[in-house]
Amino acid sequence: MVLTCPPEPWRRRNTRRSIGLAVAVACTCTWIGPSLLAQPAASDAATLKTLVTEYSARPAVAASRGLGVLPTFEQAKADSTWADQFLVRLHRVQPDRLSHDDWITYAMLERDADIARDAANYFWFQVPITPYASPLRGVTGSFAVLPLKTDADVAAYVDALNRVPVVMASYEARLRSQMARGIVAPAEELRLVLPYLHGFAVPAASSPFRPKAERLAALPADAREPALQRIDAAIADAVNPSVARLAAFVDGPYRAKAPASVGLVQYPGGREYYQYLIKAHTSLALTPEEIHAIGVSEVARLENELDQVRRQANFTGSLADFHAYLRNDPRFKAASSEEIGDRMMKAIRRIEPQVAEFFPLKPKAPYGVRRLDPALEGSMTYGYYQQPTGDEPGGYYLFNGFKPEERSILMAEATIYHELIPGHHFQIALQEENEALPPYRRNYFFTAFTEGWAEYASDLAGEMGMYSDPYARAGRLAMDLFLSTRLVLDTGMNALGWSRERGIAYMREHTFESDLQIDTETLRYSADYHGQALAYKLGARKFHELRDRTAREQGAKFDLPAFHAWILKAGGMPLTVLDGHAACFVRERHTAAAAQ
Repeated sequence: MVLTCPPEPWRRRNTRRSIGLAVAVACTCTWIGPSLLAQPAASDAATLKTLVTEYSARPAVAASRGLGVLPTFEQAKADSTWADQFLVRLHRVQPDRLSHDDWITYAMLERDADIARDAANYFWFQVPITPYASPLRGVTGSFAVLPLKTDADVAAYVDALNRVPVVMASYEARLRSQMARGIVAPAEELRLVLPYLHGFAVPAASSPFRPKAERLAALPADAREPALQRIDAAIADAVNPSVARLAAFVDGPYRAKAPASVGLVQYPGGREYYQYLIKAHTSLALTPEEIHAIGVSEVARLENELDQVRRQANFTGSLADFHAYLRNDPRFKAASSEEIGDRMMKAIRRIEPQVAEFFPLKPKAPYGVRRLDPALEGSMTYGYYQQPTGDEPGGYYLFNGFKPEERSILMAEATIYHELIPGHHFQIALQEENEALPPYRRNYFFTAFTEGWAEYASDLAGEMGMYSDPYARAGRLAMDLFLSTRLVLDTGMNALGWSRERGIAYMREHTFESDLQIDTETLRYSADYHGQALAYKLGARKFHELRDRTAREQGAKFDLPAFHAWILKAGGMPLTVLDGHAACFVRERHTAAAAQ
């Protein structure tokens, strides 16, 4: 038997409408069945399916799947025009005639097209060479998926390597055009940019463009070494010189125009671009001032909780003394990079026996930790989760092992619950393994959802008994403080006129990061990946808000594992769409209970 919850009234809006209003949900939900699907009106569902396919194959997306040549302004304008026309056709679909699952797809499409339509207005702002935001990492990733099973495959791989100079030239062309418009990365950021660029121009034997030997296993044994020699020659003759040219330009004419100040507000139109980034990264209709106030309030709340932990730990000094102790005492530093990974995996083994009680859905893909490529460690504060791929079926947290003696491991447990289970690995691997989702949604990663879930999961680990020791609890609070200060610093330096020195001082006062980490983090917010760092805390707040709302509405009938399954089964989505999806869970459960 399938029960559907009746749709909310859908307010028709004009073609310039915002997805932020989409909480007026067309919510048709499945009670019992193999998926979230209930049968919609055929014509609207069929039209939506066609539009999804068309959106996924639009020219801008197809170009991004190539070798990374940056689009021109003309191409960006064409994509914005295309997105505007796409929205007109999408709005001919009647959302209240769709199943709940199709409504999710509809709302996601509407939001994405809305962002794409406005993107050309801010084309010149993103500097493409900064370590976090640069698409360069995706260039090497595109080589990782090229086949190498035949001699023809090897020839195509070498051809692609010979086109890398065109990619690098497109980066220089973008930088030159930005310079002409007064948009140049801050001088301090170039300390991180240049090592990052040089990391792509290392000797062929260790080049990120060189395939692992096992990828050549399908070739005849006597063809493998000649294949590698051809690849190495292309790296040495084409790839590395082109990267070196780009780096020389950055270190010369570009550096000469780099400003000493940081933040988007210093550029013409920078304030408007930052507001666009808030919408793009979070989907929430918040101003920089509102986000800043949330951050200040959260920091104060967490400092109060940390003071309670100080008392539980019988620490007799002040809260400031406790801060200094947690930041500087050798017991909270790693003796080696291996110790960082070992401590994280011990935390994972502690939580594994508790997982089934909270999560009825678990991914099939294995998981673990590995050290980040040392060539990238100096320009990144931490590491990142590497999701399963065809070449590597496991999901791994690549941790930063650079200068372990200066690196706090206070947050090791909280970090790994964020990165692996029940955080990123649970959410991302489940989404990729869910064949019921259309490709558009299986491949959809929205920062505020992905990072918000991971941060919610790290909090949830506390409910699962993982932070029973006062110092483990302090580590979790330290991580939350770190992410909460991002709301203050990111808005402060990009919109409210804060200097980087003021940001450094604030972060030093309220977090447990080392000076090395504070250096890279403040540059990340103010000169690299503007606005993205807001997504972590704002996303986590949304997950907590929706869980609390659902628990209030369901009372004693609230089923937390079922709520987790409902959220994870549908895959990632913008927070505004998630709000409607969670609302449908409540109505679906009430309808199911009434029918019993």
